Amino acid sequence: MLPGITRDSLLTVAADLGIRADEGEISVEDWKSGCASGEITEVFACGTAAVITPVGEVKSRMSGSWLVGDGGTGPVTSRLRQELLDIQTGAIPDRHNWLHAIC
Repeated sequence: MLPGITRDSLLTVAADLGIRADEGEISVEDWKSGCASGEITEVFACGTAAVITPVGEVKSRMSGSWLVGDGGTGPVTSRLRQELLDIQTGAIPDRHNWLHAIC
């Protein structure tokens, strides 16, 4: 896991919303089987420019390809993205004092 402000912000927002977030390593085979069994239903990448980008399909030369969930954006991903964007744009209060006015 790479450190980053967006990642840290999403973990904080998840806690604010009561969404349990676990961090850890997972093998490609466990990822693939978790998606096949329905245990893994959403995956996203995050970063400064993208905020959150859902991962709908995985393609691997070694392990083939598979869908994550139904291949679309899941409700947790959507909720986290919207909450963070709402804080960034001032649509909801910034409870963490992340925003700073530039004069």
